[in-house]
Amino acid sequence: MNGIFSRIIENPIDQSQLKKLRSAAGAGPVLILTHDNPDPDALASGKALAYLLEETWALSTRLVYSGLVARSENQAMLNILTPEWEHAETLNNLDDYSAIALVDTQPGAGNNRLPDLQSAEIVIDHHHPLREGLDTVPYIDMRPDVGATVSLLYQHLEAAEIWPDSDLATALFYGLQTDTQGLSRGASALDQSVYFDLLGLLDRNKLIQVERAGLSRDYFRAFSLGLRAARIYEHSIVADMGKIHRPDFPAEIADLLIRLNDARAALSLGYLDQTLYFSLRSKLSGMDAGLLVQEIIITPGKGGGHGTMAGGQVHLTSQEYDDTTRKIINRFLNIMDEKGEGELLLN
Repeated sequence: MNGIFSRIIENPIDQSQLKKLRSAAGAGPVLILTHDNPDPDALASGKALAYLLEETWALSTRLVYSGLVARSENQAMLNILTPEWEHAETLNNLDDYSAIALVDTQPGAGNNRLPDLQSAEIVIDHHHPLREGLDTVPYIDMRPDVGATVSLLYQHLEAAEIWPDSDLATALFYGLQTDTQGLSRGASALDQSVYFDLLGLLDRNKLIQVERAGLSRDYFRAFSLGLRAARIYEHSIVADMGKIHRPDFPAEIADLLIRLNDARAALSLGYLDQTLYFSLRSKLSGMDAGLLVQEIIITPGKGGGHGTMAGGQVHLTSQEYDDTTRKIINRFLNIMDEKGEGELLLN
């Protein structure tokens, strides 16, 4: 598969890399996992890996996600473009698989259901930080300088000379578009090339169905609460939303708040089912959100990200929420050198 634009980008995935991947996968079936509450990049990346393994080497696969796919657009994507994913909160009979693959996440990230003592044979991800123990993974492609994991999978398909069908191409495009906000956030030269390659392969009608998925009344209520919780500092904005209706909502609010004039960074937080979720966005080229999130996380929480976007989660009891949130916010404000109590975004 030689796209018009992708040919100008050197592809590090060659035949020797494909042989390593084939060896790591074993005889099949391969269990493909991603992070909890998967986003479009994760859903599309997993589907692409399954497509590669099945089309190139006739290996059977199983795609399993945990948590919620709650955002309306993501639900539409799951139902229309990536219905192969199954939902499971626990992983059983792992010995039945010849290999376990993680996409858009990695061992030890704290945001996936891979047991701590269970190894992974395949890891393909684009997030900071690089966790300990990755050197024992037989096949790994980790590139934090790339804006979306789907771009890495696209290069694997290209190396194997496989054209994605229209559903996969549409899923890849939407995953890339959402993770980079249409190439405006953390997009590399590779992401740009893949984006334009996929334009000629996708199903525009299905893309519209996903992008224009209906929104519930609860969404608008939550959105209003998120904006009313936001406090503005000199160059930062923080939204402590309390109880939220879905775990990916802080990311959606942070995406909006970072667009505030003069805001250099935005932090949004909320809890659901005894887990605190938070998302961080930055505008500064010298401020890597994936590294910044490591400075504000509270043990035993885990977080990660890259470029201008990052996030994390902390498991807690309801009694711990206020104290944990306060610590994270204070660390964030100290790093940003912010003083005072701030003022409400909406007076």
